[in-house]
Amino acid sequence: MDDYESLLDRARSQIPEDAFKRSGERFQVPEVQLMVQGNRTIWQNFQEIITVLNRPGKEVMKYVSGQLATAGNFEGSTAVFQGKFGPEVVEEVLNRYINAYVICPVCTRPDTSMMKEKNQYYLNCSACGARTAIRPV
Repeated sequence: MDDYESLLDRARSQIPEDAFKRSGERFQVPEVQLMVQGNRTIWQNFQEIITVLNRPGKEVMKYVSGQLATAGNFEGSTAVFQGKFGPEVVEEVLNRYINAYVICPVCTRPDTSMMKEKNQYYLNCSACGARTAIRPV
């Protein structure tokens, strides 16, 4: 019978080298494209971003509007906010949303879904099976 170390070495040799690297390479969120018109900021690629995030637009809009402390609504595939905001500000808010409500805190993969049970919200990861309690949006 083999000793533990040789069994461990054999098991490690059969695992691909990139198996434990962060899997965020395939999760690429497009850069925020904003256009300021008067006293309104128009987020032109909003629909594209919520498709990548796999989250409802209403939920993302609610979070971003709350963080920017302004009113926001949909106009077709764009989002319109009252006030003038730079792309850096909106990008920062979007990154906070992604870290809190999209990326799994256990395995750091974006393969998650949000669900509500009774009065509690959970982030369920389909990659590692983790279930994490989160604050409502």
